[in-house]
Amino acid sequence: MRFSSLVSVVVPCRNQANYLRAALQSVAAQTYPSVETLVVDDGSTDDTAGVAADAGAQLLSQPHAGVSAARNRGLRAARGTYIVFLDADDELMPDAIESGIGVLDGRPEAWMVARCCSLIDAAGAPLPTNYPAPSSPDLYGEWLHRNLVWTPGAAMFRRAPLLSLGGFPLNVGPAADYAVYLELARANRVVFDSHVAVRYRQHASNMSRDASLMLRATLGVLRLEKPHVPSRYRRHFKRGVRDWRMFYGEQIIQQLRADIRRHRYGVEQLDAALLLVKECSGLALTHVGRKVRRLLGGHPPSEVEPGRFSGVSGSGSEV
Repeated sequence: MRFSSLVSVVVPCRNQANYLRAALQSVAAQTYPSVETLVVDDGSTDDTAGVAADAGAQLLSQPHAGVSAARNRGLRAARGTYIVFLDADDELMPDAIESGIGVLDGRPEAWMVARCCSLIDAAGAPLPTNYPAPSSPDLYGEWLHRNLVWTPGAAMFRRAPLLSLGGFPLNVGPAADYAVYLELARANRVVFDSHVAVRYRQHASNMSRDASLMLRATLGVLRLEKPHVPSRYRRHFKRGVRDWRMFYGEQIIQQLRADIRRHRYGVEQLDAALLLVKECSGLALTHVGRKVRRLLGGHPPSEVEPGRFSGVSGSGSEV
C-alpha cells in the first residue's frame, strides 16, 4: 500500500454538532495517514464551527444551500487524489480509507468503489444489519431499482473525474448521490466491494425517514436518468420506477395511518396523501380496498408498524 496519495474527507454539516465530533474522530482514527478533513458548515446555528476547530479540520462556511451544494463546495476545495463524502452523523470504520484505496488501485478503470455499511442507533450502539450484495455483476441494471450505497460515506471516488462531471446535482435534493452513482454505473466506472466501510447512524432526524421527500427526490433522479438509459435497460428502468414507488409509497401509507390514529391532520398529511394519489395510485387503491374488505367482514383495521428506512443517505435510499 502506497501512502503518498492524499485523501480528502468532506463532511457536510447543518446543525449536527452533536454527532459531528464522533464523525471527525473516526476520520482521525484512520489507519491510512495521508488524510485531509474538510467540514462544510451549511448555515448551522449550533456549534458546528467549534467542533470542527477542536478536531483540527478545515472549516468551510456557507449560507444554507443544501447538502449537494455543501458537498460540491468541499469537492472544489479538496486537494486529494481520492475523496470520501461522510455525513456528519456517520462514522468511518478505521480501515475505510486504506481498504478503499486498495480496491481503486487494483482497478484503474474505476472512478468509484461502492461498499457496505453497518447500522448503529443514535447513541452509537450496533443495530441488526442485512446488507444484500448485488445479485449480478451488472451494477447499473440493479442500481436502477435499489441503491447499492446506503449512505455516502460508503463510497470512495477519484476526485478529478467526479470534479469533471460537475459533482452532485442541485435539483434532486437528498437523492443527488443516487444520480451520481447511476451516471458512473452506466459508464461502467464503478466497482462494488463487500467490505464494511462506515457505520450508518439511524435517528429521528434522518432525511431518509421523510418518505414523501425521498419519493419525490428518487423519482426526480430517475426522470433525469431516463433519456440516458440504454435500450437494453428499459425493463430495469420500468421496474425501478415501480419498486421505488412501492417502497416509499408503503412508508407514506404507514405514516398517514399513524397520523390518523394520533388525530394529526394538516398540510403535511394532505401533501403526503396527494403525492400518494399522484405517484402511487395503484398502491393507494389496493390499501383502500383491503380496508373496505376488512370493515365489511367485521374485522378491525390492522395495526401496521411504521416502516424504517434502512438505507440512503442523508441521501441515499435502498429497496
